[in-house]
Amino acid sequence: MKDASELDGIAIDFLLLADGAQVQNGKLYVLGGGWERLQFDSYPQTLPVGIALGVRVPWGETNRRHTFRVRGLNADGEEIFSGQGEFELGRPPGLPKGMSQMFQVAMNLPLPVPAPGEYAVEATIDEGAAVRLVPYFAVGIPGS
Repeated sequence: MKDASELDGIAIDFLLLADGAQVQNGKLYVLGGGWERLQFDSYPQTLPVGIALGVRVPWGETNRRHTFRVRGLNADGEEIFSGQGEFELGRPPGLPKGMSQMFQVAMNLPLPVPAPGEYAVEATIDEGAAVRLVPYFAVGIPGS
């Protein structure tokens, strides 16, 4: 296993769907996290969702501005929502040389679910330096 000083580049550690999420004091707090299936008796629907993103930033990528983009996609790859931002991690005093750091962000937003089907949330760092895709599914309630 590579140690933190040997990381080749910036990487997405996690991308998580949740009922709610927040980051405080370097910790991620998640309510109802890790789901991949939604079930409704009728469509379209919109529900509040939390999206948590964790990015591993190697030593050589600190003290540089980075961008992130999170977007929702339908089965045809069409965008149904998006959000973006920037971050820059400095090296705090006492950080051992070569040690990576974690950038975390939580977004809480309305998630449109126009119809049953397959969807995904995609996170991209620095316009493609790192990408992660998390699928989720919307289904109907049998007999509805």
